[in-house]
Amino acid sequence: MGELLDVYNDNGKRTGKVIERGIDATFFEPGEHIAVAIIYIENDNNEFLIQKTSKKKGGNFSSTGGHIGHNEEPIEAIKREVKEELGIDISDDNIIDLGFLVFDFPVRFIFYLKKNIDLNSIIIQKEEVESVSYMSENELKRIIEKGLMHKAHAKVLERVLEYKKEDRFDNFSN
Repeated sequence: MGELLDVYNDNGKRTGKVIERGIDATFFEPGEHIAVAIIYIENDNNEFLIQKTSKKKGGNFSSTGGHIGHNEEPIEAIKREVKEELGIDISDDNIIDLGFLVFDFPVRFIFYLKKNIDLNSIIIQKEEVESVSYMSENELKRIIEKGLMHKAHAKVLERVLEYKKEDRFDNFSN
């Protein structure tokens, strides 16, 4: 048996239905989704840690993320994915939960982390990731305009950038 995934509704809640990942015979009712967790990690230079996916995974730019397993919490899934894909342990870091987004088919749980990660300390999972680099907001916008980033990751980036603007405003008002 393959990887089991919970089915979520449009409100980001588990429905109780469980499917096997990749089984085409699985039918979803309207409003049913599988779920993924995505994190944007930003360094002190306001650059985001971005990966270029392997050719097998499409060769596009994206942030780090992956499917949320059966009975796995989104926060635990993102910690696991960062460890698997980048070899980095973020389990004790101040990961900010930015809620979820229903876009396309999966429900996307969104996380943000401010952390300086040395690119030389990253051990990439070659099946999923070709390379990693830091990119500024402007560089990311150019990549998105050229259609070189997964659309869902671009949507998630919008949410992260909204959060950053709100957070900056809150800091000035105190």
